[in-house]
Amino acid sequence: MTARREFLKLGAAAAIGAAFARVGRAQRRRFIIDSHQHYQDRADYIQRLVAIYRPRNAMACVLTPMAGFAVVRKAAADHPDVVIPYGRINVDEPGALAEIDTFAAAGFKGIKMHSPRHDWDDPQYFHLYARMQERKLLALFHTGIASHVDTPQYTSMARMRPSYLDTIARAFPSLYIQGAHLGNPWYDEAAEAARWCPKLFFDLTGSSLIKKENNLAVFKDYLWWQGPTAHSSPQAVYAFEKLVFGTDEPPDQIDNMLRRYEAMLDACQVPEPSRRKIFGETIARILRLKIDV
Repeated sequence: MTARREFLKLGAAAAIGAAFARVGRAQRRRFIIDSHQHYQDRADYIQRLVAIYRPRNAMACVLTPMAGFAVVRKAAADHPDVVIPYGRINVDEPGALAEIDTFAAAGFKGIKMHSPRHDWDDPQYFHLYARMQERKLLALFHTGIASHVDTPQYTSMARMRPSYLDTIARAFPSLYIQGAHLGNPWYDEAAEAARWCPKLFFDLTGSSLIKKENNLAVFKDYLWWQGPTAHSSPQAVYAFEKLVFGTDEPPDQIDNMLRRYEAMLDACQVPEPSRRKIFGETIARILRLKIDV
C-alpha cells in the first residue's frame, strides 16, 4: 500500500510538472508587443530594454521625442526584433507637421500625442491627422486623466476625452488610432467609440488595473459585445479584441503589467486566441510587421 501511495504521488507530481511545463512553453511562445513604452533619456535605456524584452519574445513601440530621434532610429536598425520606433510630437508646436514627416521618412511606425491646448478633435489639428493617415502612421492619443507638474499647464483631462477619437476616426477612416488608458475614467465612452470605429483600439495602461483589481470583471460591463449585432458595426469584433497590450512603465515593469492584464482577462474569461491578439498580433497586423506570431 505504501509503495502504491508513493507511486501515485510520483505520478501526480509528474503530471503537475508536465502541466507547468506546458504552461511555460505556451507563455514563451506567446508573442508580445508593448504598444506604449516611453523612451528614456539615459545612456543604458536601449541596452536595458533589449536585455529585458528579447528573452520574453517581446517588442516595444518606443515613443520618442525628437531629442531621442537618432538614438531610437539606430536602436531600431540594431535591434529590429525588439525596437519599434514611434515619434512623439506636441500638436500645438508650429513644427509638428515637419516632425511627422521626419519620423515617417526614417521608418517610424506611429506618433504619440499628449496634452493638447484644445480638444483632440479640434479642426486646427486635422492637418496633422491627415498627414499621419497619408504616411500610414498609427496615431496614439493620451485619453483621460493625466499627471500634474509644478509648472503652468494649458491642458486638462477635459481636452482628452475618448469621445474625441470618434470624431477623428470618422473624419480619417483609414487612420489607425490607439487611445491610451481606455479613457480613464470614461471607460464606457472609450468602449462605445471603439465598438463603432473599426480602426480604433485602446490600451489599459496606467492606474485602471490597479484601482479595479478587486473587481476586474467590471470590464465585461464596458466591453460587452461579442461581435456584430443589430446595434454594432457589421465590422465589429469581439469586444476584448479592441484592446492592445502596453506598459507605460520602465522596461523592468513589463512582468507586472503582463500579470495585471492576465488577471483582468482571467476575470473576464477571455479566450487564448483573443489574448494573443491583445498581447501582440493586433498591433503587428496594424503596423504591417513581418514577423512569425
